[in-house]
Amino acid sequence: MELKLVTTDNKIKTVDLEKFLSKVKKDSFFYFSKETSYKDLQDLIDLIEKEGYSVYFREVKYTLEDDGYMYEMHIL
Repeated sequence: MELKLVTTDNKIKTVDLEKFLSKVKKDSFFYFSKETSYKDLQDLIDLIEKEGYSVYFREVKYTLEDDGYMYEMHIL
């Protein structure tokens, strides 16, 4: 599974599942590009929750256009 993260300088960085899971820690935020599969993100949330974390996940709109959004994930 490939995940497309949005970096702080608005670039898209592709990472694989294992690399992403190694970065997961309590009280961290991640932003995903809209190009990331919603189903993959749901599978990722299930994996993270099995590790004992809670996950807050939502769609963030940053323009009024329909395609102006990204996904936010807060791991608690």
